[in-house]
Amino acid sequence: MNGQLRLNVILPIVLLAAAGAALSLFMLSRGAGASTTAVDSVAPLPRVVAPKTPGRTARPAKPSTPEAPPKPARPKVKLNAGLPPALARALTARPVAVVAFVTPHARLDEMAAKEAAAGARAGGASFVTVDVSRERQARPFAVKLGVLEAPTVLVFKRPGDLFVRLDGFTDLDVVAQAAENAKS
Repeated sequence: MNGQLRLNVILPIVLLAAAGAALSLFMLSRGAGASTTAVDSVAPLPRVVAPKTPGRTARPAKPSTPEAPPKPARPKVKLNAGLPPALARALTARPVAVVAFVTPHARLDEMAAKEAAAGARAGGASFVTVDVSRERQARPFAVKLGVLEAPTVLVFKRPGDLFVRLDGFTDLDVVAQAAENAKS
C-alpha cells in the first residue's frame, strides 16, 4: 500500500513536470524562430587580437585629438624701403619700435638702455639696442638720420617713420609715454 500511495503522489508530479517541460520547449522554439530574424540582421563584431611580442606589453591606443583650426595668416606689414634690418624686424613684430643707441661699457649708456627697454615693454613696443661702436649696426641709422650721439632713444612707428628723438638719458616713463603716443 505504501508503494501505491507513493505512485499516486509521484506519478502526477512527474507527468505534470514532463508536460511543463514539453510546453516550455514548444514556447522557446516558437519564440526563437521569431527573434532570429532580428538577431541575424545585426552583423557580428570582428574580434581584434593584439599581437604579442615576448617581453613587451601592448601600449594603450592614444586618444585621438581633434585638429586645431589653422591659424590665420598674418597680414603682410608694409614698411618703408631702406630701413635697417633690426628696425624692420622690430616694426614687423609690433607697430611701434624703440631704438636705444649706446656705447658699450659706458655706465650711463647701459642705464639708459635698461630704462628704454623697460619703457618699451611698458608702452607695448618692440625694442632694439644699437651699439654705436659697431659700424655695421650704427651706419644704417646714421645714414638715414644723420649724426647720432649715445645715449639716444628713437621711437619709430609703422611704416618706419621717426616719431620722436630723445637725446641723452631718458627714463622709462618718458619712453613708455612716447611709445603710447606713437600708437595713436
